[in-house]
Amino acid sequence: MAQEKTEKATPRRRKKARKEGQVAKSKELTDAITLFGGIFLIQFMIEIVFLNLKVMMRGALTFDYRSLVNTENIITLLIHYLVLNLKLVAPFLVGTALLGGVATFLQVGPFFSVEILKPKLNRINPVKGFKNLFSLRSLVELLKALFKIFVISLTAYLILKNEWKILWDCSLMDLEQAVRIIGSLIFKLGLAISIVMIVLGIADFIYQKYEFEKSIRMSKQEIKQEFKEMEGDPLIVSKRKERMRQMAMNRMIQAVPEADVVITNPTHIAVALKYDIETMEAPVVLAMGEGKIAEKIREIAKEHKVEIVENKPLARALYETAEVGKPIPVELYQAVAEVLAFVYRLQKRKI
Repeated sequence: MAQEKTEKATPRRRKKARKEGQVAKSKELTDAITLFGGIFLIQFMIEIVFLNLKVMMRGALTFDYRSLVNTENIITLLIHYLVLNLKLVAPFLVGTALLGGVATFLQVGPFFSVEILKPKLNRINPVKGFKNLFSLRSLVELLKALFKIFVISLTAYLILKNEWKILWDCSLMDLEQAVRIIGSLIFKLGLAISIVMIVLGIADFIYQKYEFEKSIRMSKQEIKQEFKEMEGDPLIVSKRKERMRQMAMNRMIQAVPEADVVITNPTHIAVALKYDIETMEAPVVLAMGEGKIAEKIREIAKEHKVEIVENKPLARALYETAEVGKPIPVELYQAVAEVLAFVYRLQKRKI
Protein backbone atom coordinates (compact mmCIF):
# COMPACT_ATOMS: atom_id res chain seq x y z
CA MET A 1 0.00 0.00 0.00
CA ALA A 2 1.42 3.35 -1.10
CA GLN A 3 2.13 5.77 1.69
CA GLU A 4 0.21 9.03 1.79
CA LYS A 5 2.21 12.02 0.53
CA THR A 6 1.99 14.41 3.46
CA GLU A 7 5.50 15.90 3.63
CA LYS A 8 6.76 19.05 1.92
CA ALA A 9 9.08 18.46 -1.02
CA THR A 10 12.80 18.52 -0.30
CA PRO A 11 15.13 20.90 -2.20
CA ARG A 12 16.37 17.94 -4.23
CA ARG A 13 12.80 16.98 -5.22
CA ARG A 14 12.06 20.58 -6.20
CA LYS A 15 15.22 20.74 -8.31
CA LYS A 16 14.27 17.50 -10.07
CA ALA A 17 10.72 18.75 -10.73
CA ARG A 18 12.06 22.02 -12.16
CA LYS A 19 14.45 20.11 -14.40
CA GLU A 20 11.50 18.08 -15.70
CA GLY A 21 9.60 21.29 -16.48
CA GLN A 22 7.27 21.21 -13.49
CA VAL A 23 6.88 24.77 -12.22
CA ALA A 24 4.06 26.81 -10.70
CA LYS A 25 2.91 29.04 -13.54
CA SER A 26 -0.40 30.61 -14.52
CA LYS A 27 -1.09 30.94 -18.24
CA GLU A 28 -3.99 33.25 -17.32
CA LEU A 29 -1.65 35.71 -15.61
CA THR A 30 0.81 35.63 -18.53
CA ASP A 31 -1.99 36.33 -21.03
CA ALA A 32 -3.38 39.12 -18.82
CA ILE A 33 -0.02 40.91 -18.50
CA THR A 34 0.58 40.52 -22.24
CA LEU A 35 -2.85 41.97 -23.01
CA PHE A 36 -2.34 44.83 -20.56
CA GLY A 37 0.96 45.80 -22.17
CA GLY A 38 -0.38 45.20 -25.66
CA ILE A 39 -3.19 47.71 -25.08
CA PHE A 40 -0.66 50.44 -24.29
CA LEU A 41 1.48 49.42 -27.27
CA ILE A 42 -1.53 49.84 -29.54
CA GLN A 43 -2.37 53.19 -27.96
CA PHE A 44 1.23 54.35 -28.47
CA MET A 45 1.43 53.11 -32.07
CA ILE A 46 -2.08 53.90 -33.27
CA GLU A 47 -1.21 57.30 -34.74
CA ILE A 48 1.77 55.89 -36.67
CA VAL A 49 -0.28 52.93 -37.88
CA PHE A 50 -3.16 55.13 -38.95
CA LEU A 51 -0.90 57.50 -40.92
CA ASN A 52 0.85 54.60 -42.64
CA LEU A 53 -2.45 52.99 -43.53
CA LYS A 54 -3.62 56.23 -45.13
CA VAL A 55 -0.41 56.41 -47.15
CA MET A 56 -0.81 52.79 -48.22
CA MET A 57 -4.46 53.31 -49.13
CA ARG A 58 -3.68 56.46 -51.12
CA GLY A 59 -0.86 54.67 -52.88
CA ALA A 60 -3.07 51.70 -53.71
CA LEU A 61 -5.79 53.98 -55.14
CA THR A 62 -3.42 56.16 -57.21
CA PHE A 63 -1.13 53.37 -58.39
CA ASP A 64 -0.85 52.92 -62.13
CA TYR A 65 -1.69 49.26 -62.47
CA ARG A 66 -0.88 49.38 -66.19
CA SER A 67 2.77 49.08 -65.12
CA LEU A 68 2.14 45.54 -63.93
CA VAL A 69 2.87 44.06 -67.31
CA ASN A 70 5.14 41.27 -66.11
CA THR A 71 5.62 38.91 -63.17
CA GLU A 72 8.71 40.73 -61.90
CA ASN A 73 6.81 43.98 -61.36
CA ILE A 74 3.99 42.18 -59.58
CA ILE A 75 6.41 40.42 -57.22
CA THR A 76 8.19 43.71 -56.52
CA LEU A 77 4.89 45.37 -55.61
CA LEU A 78 3.86 42.49 -53.33
CA ILE A 79 7.21 42.56 -51.54
CA HIS A 80 6.91 46.33 -51.11
CA TYR A 81 3.52 46.08 -49.39
CA LEU A 82 4.63 43.04 -47.37
CA VAL A 83 7.60 45.00 -45.97
CA LEU A 84 5.32 47.96 -45.13
CA ASN A 85 2.93 45.70 -43.24
CA LEU A 86 5.75 43.98 -41.38
CA LYS A 87 7.09 47.36 -40.27
CA LEU A 88 3.67 48.15 -38.84
CA VAL A 89 3.10 44.90 -36.94
CA ALA A 90 6.71 44.01 -35.99
CA PRO A 91 6.93 46.41 -32.98
CA PHE A 92 3.64 45.05 -31.65
CA LEU A 93 4.67 41.39 -32.13
CA VAL A 94 8.10 41.91 -30.56
CA GLY A 95 6.64 43.97 -27.71
CA THR A 96 3.98 41.40 -26.80
CA ALA A 97 6.54 38.56 -27.02
CA LEU A 98 8.80 40.42 -24.58
CA LEU A 99 5.86 41.07 -22.27
CA GLY A 100 5.00 37.37 -22.29
CA GLY A 101 8.62 36.50 -21.46
CA VAL A 102 8.71 39.00 -18.59
CA ALA A 103 5.39 37.69 -17.23
CA THR A 104 6.72 34.13 -17.26
CA PHE A 105 10.03 35.21 -15.69
CA LEU A 106 8.21 36.95 -12.83
CA GLN A 107 6.44 33.66 -12.03
CA VAL A 108 9.18 31.05 -12.41
CA GLY A 109 12.44 33.01 -12.51
CA PRO A 110 15.30 32.00 -14.84
CA PHE A 111 14.11 28.69 -16.23
CA PHE A 112 14.86 26.53 -19.25
CA SER A 113 14.13 22.84 -19.65
CA VAL A 114 14.37 20.54 -22.66
CA GLU A 115 12.49 17.76 -20.88
CA ILE A 116 9.09 19.23 -21.78
CA LEU A 117 10.10 19.16 -25.46
CA LYS A 118 10.88 15.44 -25.46
CA PRO A 119 8.14 13.26 -26.96
CA LYS A 120 6.33 11.04 -24.44
CA LEU A 121 3.90 8.31 -25.41
CA ASN A 122 1.71 8.84 -22.35
CA ARG A 123 0.80 12.26 -23.72
CA ILE A 124 -1.02 10.63 -26.63
CA ASN A 125 -2.45 7.76 -24.60
CA PRO A 126 -6.21 7.83 -25.39
CA VAL A 127 -7.16 6.08 -22.14
CA LYS A 128 -5.22 8.54 -20.02
CA GLY A 129 -6.56 11.41 -22.12
CA PHE A 130 -10.13 10.23 -21.56
CA LYS A 131 -9.52 10.01 -17.81
CA ASN A 132 -8.03 13.51 -17.78
CA LEU A 133 -11.07 14.79 -19.66
CA PHE A 134 -13.31 13.84 -16.74
CA SER A 135 -10.84 14.51 -13.94
CA LEU A 136 -11.31 16.98 -11.10
CA ARG A 137 -8.64 19.24 -12.60
CA SER A 138 -10.53 19.40 -15.91
CA LEU A 139 -13.71 20.32 -14.04
CA VAL A 140 -11.86 23.09 -12.18
CA GLU A 141 -10.41 24.41 -15.46
CA LEU A 142 -13.91 24.41 -17.01
CA LEU A 143 -15.37 26.34 -14.09
CA LYS A 144 -12.49 28.81 -14.26
CA ALA A 145 -13.06 29.37 -17.98
CA LEU A 146 -16.81 29.88 -17.50
CA PHE A 147 -16.21 32.30 -14.62
CA LYS A 148 -13.67 34.23 -16.69
CA ILE A 149 -16.11 34.52 -19.61
CA PHE A 150 -18.82 35.74 -17.24
CA VAL A 151 -16.58 38.36 -15.58
CA ILE A 152 -15.19 39.64 -18.90
CA SER A 153 -18.67 39.80 -20.43
CA LEU A 154 -19.97 41.70 -17.40
CA THR A 155 -17.05 44.13 -17.58
CA ALA A 156 -17.62 44.72 -21.30
CA TYR A 157 -21.33 45.32 -20.70
CA LEU A 158 -20.70 47.85 -17.91
CA ILE A 159 -18.23 49.74 -20.12
CA LEU A 160 -20.38 49.75 -23.28
CA LYS A 161 -23.86 50.22 -21.85
CA ASN A 162 -23.49 54.02 -21.84
CA GLU A 163 -21.53 54.21 -25.11
CA TRP A 164 -24.10 52.84 -27.59
CA LYS A 165 -25.26 56.33 -28.64
CA ILE A 166 -21.68 57.43 -29.37
CA LEU A 167 -21.10 54.31 -31.46
CA TRP A 168 -24.31 55.00 -33.37
CA ASP A 169 -23.24 58.59 -34.04
CA CYS A 170 -19.97 57.36 -35.54
CA SER A 171 -21.90 56.47 -38.70
CA LEU A 172 -22.54 60.21 -39.25
CA MET A 173 -18.89 61.26 -38.76
CA ASP A 174 -15.99 61.29 -41.19
CA LEU A 175 -13.75 58.20 -41.19
CA GLU A 176 -10.82 59.66 -39.23
CA GLN A 177 -13.01 61.02 -36.44
CA ALA A 178 -15.00 57.79 -36.20
CA VAL A 179 -11.82 55.70 -36.06
CA ARG A 180 -10.42 57.86 -33.27
CA ILE A 181 -13.57 57.55 -31.17
CA ILE A 182 -13.82 53.80 -31.72
CA GLY A 183 -10.09 53.44 -30.98
CA SER A 184 -10.47 55.36 -27.71
CA LEU A 185 -13.39 53.15 -26.71
CA ILE A 186 -11.48 49.98 -27.59
CA PHE A 187 -8.55 51.18 -25.45
CA LYS A 188 -10.88 51.87 -22.51
CA LEU A 189 -12.56 48.48 -22.90
CA GLY A 190 -9.27 46.59 -23.35
CA LEU A 191 -7.71 48.30 -20.35
CA ALA A 192 -10.65 47.41 -18.10
CA ILE A 193 -10.72 43.79 -19.30
CA SER A 194 -6.94 43.39 -18.91
CA ILE A 195 -7.06 44.69 -15.33
CA VAL A 196 -9.85 42.24 -14.51
CA MET A 197 -7.82 39.45 -16.15
CA ILE A 198 -4.73 40.37 -14.10
CA VAL A 199 -6.77 40.05 -10.88
CA LEU A 200 -8.10 36.67 -12.06
CA GLY A 201 -4.57 35.69 -13.15
CA ILE A 202 -3.12 36.43 -9.71
CA ALA A 203 -5.83 34.29 -8.13
CA ASP A 204 -5.08 31.54 -10.65
CA PHE A 205 -1.35 31.76 -9.93
CA ILE A 206 -2.03 31.26 -6.21
CA TYR A 207 -4.15 28.21 -7.10
CA GLN A 208 -1.46 26.84 -9.47
CA LYS A 209 1.14 27.33 -6.72
CA TYR A 210 -1.03 25.34 -4.33
CA GLU A 211 -1.57 22.57 -6.91
CA PHE A 212 2.15 22.45 -7.69
CA GLU A 213 3.12 22.13 -4.01
CA LYS A 214 0.51 19.41 -3.63
CA SER A 215 1.79 17.51 -6.68
CA ILE A 216 5.40 17.36 -5.47
CA ARG A 217 4.63 16.32 -1.90
CA MET A 218 6.55 13.30 -0.66
CA SER A 219 5.83 10.41 1.66
CA LYS A 220 8.00 9.76 4.72
CA GLN A 221 9.41 6.70 2.96
CA GLU A 222 10.42 8.77 -0.08
CA ILE A 223 12.25 11.25 2.15
CA LYS A 224 14.08 8.40 3.89
CA GLN A 225 14.99 6.89 0.53
CA GLU A 226 16.26 10.22 -0.74
CA PHE A 227 18.37 10.63 2.39
CA LYS A 228 19.85 7.18 1.80
CA GLU A 229 20.67 8.07 -1.80
CA MET A 230 22.34 11.32 -0.76
CA GLU A 231 24.19 10.13 2.33
CA GLY A 232 24.34 6.40 1.71
CA ASP A 233 22.80 3.60 3.75
CA PRO A 234 23.08 4.45 7.50
CA LEU A 235 24.51 0.98 8.21
CA ILE A 236 27.20 1.43 5.56
CA VAL A 237 27.96 4.95 6.78
CA SER A 238 28.29 3.63 10.34
CA LYS A 239 30.66 0.88 9.23
CA ARG A 240 32.71 3.37 7.22
CA LYS A 241 33.03 5.69 10.22
CA GLU A 242 33.99 2.76 12.43
CA ARG A 243 36.66 1.69 9.96
CA MET A 244 38.04 5.23 9.85
CA ARG A 245 38.13 5.35 13.65
CA GLN A 246 39.96 2.03 13.69
CA MET A 247 42.52 3.26 11.17
CA ALA A 248 43.06 6.45 13.18
CA MET A 249 43.53 4.44 16.36
CA ASN A 250 46.03 2.13 14.65
CA ARG A 251 48.07 5.12 13.44
CA MET A 252 47.93 6.55 16.95
CA ILE A 253 49.11 3.30 18.57
CA GLN A 254 51.95 2.99 16.03
CA ALA A 255 53.23 6.40 17.14
CA VAL A 256 53.56 5.40 20.83
CA PRO A 257 57.14 3.99 20.51
CA GLU A 258 58.31 7.48 19.43
CA ALA A 259 57.00 9.07 22.66
CA ASP A 260 59.24 10.44 25.40
CA VAL A 261 56.76 9.71 28.17
CA VAL A 262 53.33 8.19 28.80
CA ILE A 263 51.34 9.90 31.56
CA THR A 264 48.68 7.69 33.20
CA ASN A 265 45.75 7.90 35.63
CA PRO A 266 47.09 5.14 36.37
CA THR A 267 44.81 2.56 34.68
CA HIS A 268 41.91 4.49 33.17
CA ILE A 269 43.76 7.09 31.07
CA ALA A 270 47.05 7.14 29.16
CA VAL A 271 48.57 10.06 27.21
CA ALA A 272 51.75 9.67 25.12
CA LEU A 273 53.83 12.84 24.66
CA LYS A 274 56.86 13.71 22.57
CA TYR A 275 59.05 16.82 22.70
CA ASP A 276 61.93 17.76 20.39
CA ILE A 277 63.49 21.03 21.46
CA GLU A 278 64.88 21.68 17.96
CA THR A 279 61.69 21.14 15.94
CA MET A 280 58.82 21.67 18.38
CA GLU A 281 57.65 24.76 20.22
CA ALA A 282 55.77 22.62 22.77
CA PRO A 283 55.24 18.90 23.56
CA VAL A 284 52.90 17.14 21.11
CA VAL A 285 50.32 14.48 21.95
CA LEU A 286 51.08 11.34 19.94
CA ALA A 287 48.33 9.16 21.40
CA MET A 288 45.78 9.12 24.18
CA GLY A 289 42.76 7.14 25.27
CA GLU A 290 40.92 5.54 28.13
CA GLY A 291 39.95 2.02 29.05
CA LYS A 292 41.24 -0.60 26.63
CA ILE A 293 42.98 2.01 24.47
CA ALA A 294 44.86 3.29 27.53
CA GLU A 295 45.83 -0.28 28.36
CA LYS A 296 47.12 -0.80 24.80
CA ILE A 297 49.18 2.41 24.98
CA ARG A 298 50.80 1.26 28.24
CA GLU A 299 51.59 -2.17 26.75
CA ILE A 300 53.29 -0.66 23.69
CA ALA A 301 55.18 1.79 25.91
CA LYS A 302 56.52 -1.04 28.09
CA GLU A 303 57.57 -3.06 25.04
CA HIS A 304 59.59 -0.14 23.67
CA LYS A 305 60.90 1.02 27.06
CA VAL A 306 59.03 4.35 27.01
CA GLU A 307 58.86 5.90 30.51
CA ILE A 308 55.42 5.65 32.15
CA VAL A 309 54.65 8.30 34.77
CA GLU A 310 51.57 8.21 37.00
CA ASN A 311 50.05 11.67 37.44
CA LYS A 312 46.28 11.55 37.85
CA PRO A 313 45.42 15.30 37.64
CA LEU A 314 47.72 15.89 34.68
CA ALA A 315 46.53 12.79 32.82
CA ARG A 316 42.90 13.86 33.28
CA ALA A 317 43.64 17.47 32.24
CA LEU A 318 45.49 16.36 29.11
CA TYR A 319 42.72 13.94 28.14
CA GLU A 320 40.04 16.62 28.51
CA THR A 321 41.83 19.54 26.83
CA ALA A 322 44.51 18.23 24.46
CA GLU A 323 44.12 16.78 20.92
CA VAL A 324 46.07 13.99 19.23
CA GLY A 325 48.66 15.35 16.81
CA LYS A 326 48.62 18.85 18.29
CA PRO A 327 50.71 20.66 20.95
CA ILE A 328 49.48 20.58 24.54
CA PRO A 329 47.48 23.56 25.89
CA VAL A 330 49.56 26.48 27.20
CA GLU A 331 48.19 26.17 30.72
CA LEU A 332 49.73 22.68 31.02
CA TYR A 333 53.25 23.67 29.91
CA GLN A 334 54.62 23.90 33.49
CA ALA A 335 53.18 20.58 34.67
CA VAL A 336 54.35 18.70 31.56
CA ALA A 337 57.78 20.35 31.72
CA GLU A 338 58.25 19.02 35.27
CA VAL A 339 57.33 15.50 34.12
CA LEU A 340 59.69 15.66 31.14
CA ALA A 341 62.51 16.96 33.35
CA PHE A 342 61.93 14.01 35.71
CA VAL A 343 62.02 11.57 32.77
CA TYR A 344 65.22 13.08 31.36
CA ARG A 345 66.91 12.74 34.78
CA LEU A 346 65.88 9.06 34.96
CA GLN A 347 67.29 8.42 31.49
CA LYS A 348 70.62 10.05 32.44
CA ARG A 349 70.91 7.84 35.53
CA LYS A 350 70.28 4.72 33.40
CA ILE A 351 73.07 5.77 31.08
